[in-house]
Amino acid sequence: MLAAVPLGLAAGGLALITLVVIGAMKKLTAPLAQKTILCATIGGVMFGLVGVALPLTLFTGTDQPHTVIHDGTALGASLLIAVVFAKMLTFALCQATGFIGGPILVMLFIGGTAGIAAHLLIPGLPEGLAFAAMFAALLGALVAAPFTLIFFAALATQIGTLQLAPVGVAVVTAYLAVSGTGTLVALANRARKAASPATKPARASAR
Repeated sequence: MLAAVPLGLAAGGLALITLVVIGAMKKLTAPLAQKTILCATIGGVMFGLVGVALPLTLFTGTDQPHTVIHDGTALGASLLIAVVFAKMLTFALCQATGFIGGPILVMLFIGGTAGIAAHLLIPGLPEGLAFAAMFAALLGALVAAPFTLIFFAALATQIGTLQLAPVGVAVVTAYLAVSGTGTLVALANRARKAASPATKPARASAR
């Protein structure tokens, strides 16, 4: 049960890093904002290049968790950590350039993969707990839907009822650390302030 708290904090940290990377990518691609086709094409090319180097980053992340769970030990913690951050990068690229991809399944995959990596780094940490807790907690850091995420984690991992309590603790911990502290709102406000100077000249020129 105690391990659920640091797992939740780690998931919250990864969620924040993901948001920061998305914000950075949006700034980099801002000059191409009006050229939607070119912007999406660049995003697709970059997505493909990363996918060639790390195939687990391809697609939405619906099937890849099975590979991570069954072959995680063979892949190793270093490769899984690389996959986690590469998936963050490709997710940010897709969000910034308008390329295909939604946030839910991607965030679940990032969390689950990070959980398996945590288990490999700390062998005493149960694999099922690490995967299920971070699988649900990373998205739980941003979305106030703890019961839905816990239920989804139970369906996806088929863990027992007693194992759901640590998952719930991890989800609540991640949410309190990110959304509950106002960090998420602060990041959103900062993004709006950064975007407002860029929109003012466009409005002025339109007049």
